Amino acid sequence: MKLKLKLNPSLIRSVFAARVAVLSFGLAMAVQSAFAQGPVPTVLRVVAQPAVPDLQCAAFPRTAAATAPVDMDPREIPDDKDVQAALNAARQVAAPQATADQPSVGLLGQALPGEPYRVAVWGDSHLAAGFFTQELVKILKLESDQVRSALIPANMNRPGVRLPLRKSCISPHWRYEPAHALAAGAAAPGPGLVNLLTTQSGASLAWDLRNASGVAELRQVRVLYQQTARPLQLAISVDGGPEVEVTLSAAEGPAVLELLGDAPLSVVRVRLVSGDMRLHGLALPVGPLTALQMDVFGYPGATVAAWKNAQPDYMAAWFAQTRYNLVMMAFGTNEGNVKPFDAMAYELSLRASLKQMRTVFPDAACVLIAPGDRGVLVRRSEKLRQAPAVNPRKNGSRAPAHGNAKKSSAGKTPARQVSVKPSQDNVGGMAKNLLQYTAVHQEIGQIQNAVGQENGCKVWSMLNAMGGQGGAYRWVRQNPPLMARDLIHFTVPGYQQLAQQFANDMGWEARLLLPDLKP
Repeated sequence: MKLKLKLNPSLIRSVFAARVAVLSFGLAMAVQSAFAQGPVPTVLRVVAQPAVPDLQCAAFPRTAAATAPVDMDPREIPDDKDVQAALNAARQVAAPQATADQPSVGLLGQALPGEPYRVAVWGDSHLAAGFFTQELVKILKLESDQVRSALIPANMNRPGVRLPLRKSCISPHWRYEPAHALAAGAAAPGPGLVNLLTTQSGASLAWDLRNASGVAELRQVRVLYQQTARPLQLAISVDGGPEVEVTLSAAEGPAVLELLGDAPLSVVRVRLVSGDMRLHGLALPVGPLTALQMDVFGYPGATVAAWKNAQPDYMAAWFAQTRYNLVMMAFGTNEGNVKPFDAMAYELSLRASLKQMRTVFPDAACVLIAPGDRGVLVRRSEKLRQAPAVNPRKNGSRAPAHGNAKKSSAGKTPARQVSVKPSQDNVGGMAKNLLQYTAVHQEIGQIQNAVGQENGCKVWSMLNAMGGQGGAYRWVRQNPPLMARDLIHFTVPGYQQLAQQFANDMGWEARLLLPDLKP
């Protein structure tokens, strides 16, 4: 059974008078008013069900991936001696950027009386994984019901992303629109600076809203989307109940569909019937027991240019009713991957991005997290070529050249030496290039220091927290390893150690951030 409802102003009045299950407290206002005050939600009352099964994602056929050829000369972590040679050659490189001031009250802001401490974090893959921020939460030693996320970005099911959702399902025909890379994502950005878009009728999304223990707690969830000139028709099912078809028609711009249950909701499914669906994310209620609101907006591959590109009025609409105490921005690794690195272009981009951020959050404390150290993998054959000669003759004379090699007494010919061209990462000598990303990340940190000061932002350096130059090579050899073997990302213990150092350097303590919290 399907109930079809068209949510427009005239119908809403008649629906309300008839006391049916769908109510509306107003459609999206005119665009300028909506930008200033935030979109007024359209409210759909729904009925929750007991004993809802776990969310199961439908199986869809996938195109078989082409089998990658076996790399006969794989990239490996360079030897210690080569790393040390690179460090010796780089002694004249400028010192790393300074870390933040010593911990002090007010460095990261404070919760207002009677309110939670609110934090928003934008970043790349280092933050998308969630391990860094998860450790920050643990450091405050709060109870599970004291920590909440109010905004869930539209990067569900994106590889490398961990969200505070029990589970989510996405059908085919959806595509991501990150604001740092796509003009459409920047023109109508969600709170996480990424959208999910589909124009395919039948495309669907589903979310399990229960907590990690499988208990339903939330009676309300808001679906953030873009209202277009063409009406948007959706089919919505709650807790496995029958679909209700709704037609959304209002002023163009940021919009909110609020599902309000008669009891806590478990599973919500949304299916596109017609129109273009641009999902911006979800908004969840923050209960009265909440002491920390931690909203993490990380997207693999992202750069700070997402803030420069984003339409600030549209972006501000999502935060009209939210006052963050702290905004953190962790970018730089992807900017540093561009060759050649253009320091002036990066500085201009960062300055424009922070200016945009300050139009949305003029009063929040601000911390820029400068990128950590990054190493360079080398070809196995290059390591062999660097190794000293082996098997010298007993009498001390040099071994014969390869062309004059003779069979040994065992009748075997010595193995043919491998001869390959140097990789691009090592052109000019191994010792010279093992720190190529280190130098770029140092420069990025220095630029962040200068531009951050102009915008009232402190800077904390992951590279400094790793001990400066060569940190990636030292961390990958720790037990357990703190650096992943790609020498770009960190292991879970690595992210945890970074978070602990951040807390120590920046004064991330409950007594400083939450002065009214009872011990």
